[in-house]
Amino acid sequence: MRLLDQPQLLPHATGQKWLVDGIRLFHRQPLVWILTLMTYWAGVVMIGILPIIGLFLPLLLTPGLGFGFIRLAQAIEEAKPTEPATPALLLSGFKTGHGRAMVILGLAYIAGITVVLLLAWAIDGEQITRLVQGKPNDADVEAMRSGIPLGLIIGMLAYLPIMMALWFAPQLVIWKQFTPGKALFYSFFAVWRNKAAFLRYSLAWLVLIVLVSIVSSLAFDLLGIGGPNVLLALLPVSMLLMAIAHGSFYASTRDVFGAPPEQSKDSDDSDHSDDSDDSDTLELRDR
Repeated sequence: MRLLDQPQLLPHATGQKWLVDGIRLFHRQPLVWILTLMTYWAGVVMIGILPIIGLFLPLLLTPGLGFGFIRLAQAIEEAKPTEPATPALLLSGFKTGHGRAMVILGLAYIAGITVVLLLAWAIDGEQITRLVQGKPNDADVEAMRSGIPLGLIIGMLAYLPIMMALWFAPQLVIWKQFTPGKALFYSFFAVWRNKAAFLRYSLAWLVLIVLVSIVSSLAFDLLGIGGPNVLLALLPVSMLLMAIAHGSFYASTRDVFGAPPEQSKDSDDSDHSDDSDDSDTLELRDR
């Protein structure tokens, strides 16, 4: 099977279904998700120790590793004995002959993040620096009580287009043989076209996070967990939410662009025969 040439326009309620699908995929193989996330974070920590390069390399690898989690979710859903879901799939984005394209997407991500940070810095640079360093002054504390600093708000809004452009881009590069630029373009407008579904998806996440926060807070109070131990206790909760998120990313790709191509043992190293003679312009009109 091949992904669709044009993104489908989905009902807004589909966004909520993506989150449910993410929960379902985690429930199928929770141990695999946990092991994969532990492997991922162990690698990030080891890379982070490196001077200078430790700041940029995780961002550079983000699109490729993000596709690895998508492949893991696909393998869990297909449940094929010939293609078991294992943490090794985390590197599948770099084993398909598309490593260069993943690096280009990573560079685009770094460029976007840099623009966002410069924009936020230009608006509230000194205040943001003090907050990040954990040394807010009285004016900062009063401003935080009044609301989120303007620089952070502008930064979060500026990050949205970057997230939209990268949401489907790695999948389109590998599964549709798109160039990185074309994949970023299609991804952005696929999200925009389904903005109602993505808004519903965001609201579902907000509800879930609020519920998890309330339950976690009550549990910590009952168990007497406080101080530094809270961060340790939140680790499994964070892994659970991350696993659900990656599963929902896969579900959104499947629903917007159709079922991805089935994988076989050697398909990750071959299957480059699809050319990208598809239309270079995205049909943006609603059907």
